[in-house]
This record gives sequence, structure tokens and C-alpha cells, in this order.
Amino acid sequence: MAGYMDPDSAALVAELVLQDIQSIASTHEGKSRYGAPPSDEEIAFQVQADNARMILSDFRLAQSIDRALDSDAALIIAAHAAEDDYRYATALEREEEPPEQSEWQRLMENHALANSIGATVRAHEPETGAMVFGPVGAGSSQGLRTACIICADRIYINVSVRAPCQHYYCHDCIRDLIRACTTDESLYPPRCCNQPFEERVFFPILSLQLRTTFQSKSREFNTLALHRVYCPTPTCSIFLGSSENSHGRIYCSSCYILVCTRCKQRAHPGPHCPEDTATIAVRELAEAQQWQTCPGCRDVIELNTGCFHMTCRCRTQFCYLCAELWKNCACPQWDEDRLVEVAHRRVADEMGEQAQAVRPFVFMRNVQQRVEELRNNHDCDGHWWHRRNGGAICEECNDYLPQFILVCGNCQLSACVRCSRNRL
Repeated sequence: MAGYMDPDSAALVAELVLQDIQSIASTHEGKSRYGAPPSDEEIAFQVQADNARMILSDFRLAQSIDRALDSDAALIIAAHAAEDDYRYATALEREEEPPEQSEWQRLMENHALANSIGATVRAHEPETGAMVFGPVGAGSSQGLRTACIICADRIYINVSVRAPCQHYYCHDCIRDLIRACTTDESLYPPRCCNQPFEERVFFPILSLQLRTTFQSKSREFNTLALHRVYCPTPTCSIFLGSSENSHGRIYCSSCYILVCTRCKQRAHPGPHCPEDTATIAVRELAEAQQWQTCPGCRDVIELNTGCFHMTCRCRTQFCYLCAELWKNCACPQWDEDRLVEVAHRRVADEMGEQAQAVRPFVFMRNVQQRVEELRNNHDCDGHWWHRRNGGAICEECNDYLPQFILVCGNCQLSACVRCSRNRL
């Protein structure tokens, strides 16, 4: 029985055989009669040479594949995981039973491996901030694809935008986010996983009108809320600028009026501002209803549910009881009735509205477990999300999600995709 020869040795033998055949062939040059058929010896040498060349070709191909696998292993894992994530999202969208977690997805949940893969993927990304995954073996980088983190649609490299957290957005979803953040300050600056986008990444794909609107709202939202001055004319109300360094008055070019930057009303004679009866009435109502005033922007805020840790739309975090900046007071962080209310609602979302009547003991046991979890983990320092199938209400925007909701593994907060990625 012939012994096994390793690939390196086989390639070396093939090279030596080719050299010997070429050496022998050179000694026979010019000795054969012109037009005469090749001799048996020459045919044998030709067959051996062809076999040797085939061995060398296979060896070089194997080396090339090995090098490709070594350098592209991270991309291959990420590509398979992206494909499986897309199949999972598609099944949920069609209200079908989602597939079980694949081995590729489990590999991506290994933080050390995921970080290594992320570094390799980023090294293959173009400078535009866009990157994609696609079918393994795709011949061109233009064919690589990934799933949009918001809509789960499959997108190519020229229609994807990479967030600083390495999530990917299609052009439609990034435009929707920019458009939303111009009307909802809680979404400004546009961000994913609490990391703001760089304007250069999304600006080229915006329309001229949306660019202009975004720049205008950026000027407004980047001004400290207490210093913002708006036109007091109800039919105008445009942002005029900051009260700082304004010399007491700002001119509205739309209404052709001067505005006092101290009282934020129409300019008036004399240094003393008249009392604003409407503002006084709102403050009195807020005090009667036990509403609180944000120390950042002075807006009146009502607590409907949850703990006393408030985050205003101006991004100021404060205590609802005393209006001090968060973690600068000794106030309790929870009202017991509100805590039970939140726990009750979350268990109802998990078990269904009828669970309390059908399985009252189990339902109340789960409510008590949620109460204890909320006491310990309500002030979540960093959300990590997992998907829960079934309808539920987003606790941030109050939208109802009929197919699935994202739940934080730390504080059990339920949120839609938009809020989990772009608001919290």
C-alpha cells in the first residue's frame, strides 16, 4: 500500500519531476524528424508533466483558499449571522414561527469573539461609513449585504450607513430618523445605542429641504433650553436665537417685531418686564397638580408611571420630587403604588391580559418578582435587549407593537426598535 505524502512534499516532488522532464526534453531538441509522431517515451514524459502541473496547481489553489479563510473567517461568520438574523426578522414580520438560534448567531453573542470580528470587519470597510455582509463567496464587495437594524430589510453597500455602534441603516430609515429628530427633541442628536452619528455619514443622502431643516433645528437644539428665544406670536413661534449676548432684544424677521430676551415676550419700554399672566396661571396649575418643572429648560413635566428619575426632552436628568439634578438628593426613587403598577403592566404584557383571571396565583407571584427586580434594577446603567414575541406597548412612546417588543435584560423595560436604538 502506498504511503501518505503531505501536500508540501507532493508539491516539491512535482516541481523536481518537472525540472527533470524539462532537462531531458532539452537534450532531445532537434533530434526528431520534422512531422514525425511523438515517441512512446515523449508521450510518457508529457503525461508525467501534465500530472505534475496539476498537482502544483491544486497545491497553490489550496494555499490561496487557506489564506482567504484565515483572513476572511470573521467576515464569513458575520455574513452567516447576518443572513440568519434576516431570516429571523422575516419570520417575525410574516408572523411565522422564528427559526432556532443558529451556531453563527451564538458565535456572535460571544463578546470577545464579536469584538475580534468587529475589528476585522471594520478593517474591510470603506471610508464612507457603510459596510455590508452578504452571501458567502460573493465575488464582488458590491454584492455584500446586511440587514437594516430598524426595518430588517436587506441592503447593499451603496444603500447602507454604519452607526458608531456598528449597526447598519438603510437610506430610508436614516432619513426617517433625521426627519423625526427635527420634530422630537428626545431623538436629537440622531444616535444609535447612545452614540451620535457624524453628520458627514448621513448628510449626502438627505434632500436639500431636509438638510436645511436639520441645520435649523440643530442650531435650536444645541442652544441651552433656558436661553432659547422664540417669537411670542402664536402663528409664528419660530426660534430666534439665544438670549446670551443679545443685548436684551431679538428681532423676528417674519413678524417684524422685537422680542425681549428676559421675559421672552414682545419688547416693552423700561428695564422691568411685565408679569406674564398666562405663565403664572400655568405655574399655579402645576403646583396644584403636583407637577414638576425641569431645571434645564423650565418646562412643566408630569410623571405618569415609573420611578422618580426623570429625563426631560432637553436631556436633563433630575429628581421628580425635588427637581434637583439626578443623584444629588436623598429623595426616595420609587413610589410603591407606581412600582406595583409598572410590575403589573409588564407581567400582563408577558402573560396576556387574561392571565390574571385564568392563573391568578402565578400572575401575582410574577408581579411580586417584578417588583423586587424593579427595586434593584430600575436605574439601568446600560440596556441590553432581547426580543419577546407577541403584542406589547412601548413604555417610551406608547406605541402598540403587534408582533414583538424588545425587553431590557437588566431593568425589564419594554421598548420598540426606534426607542431602543435611537431614544434611550
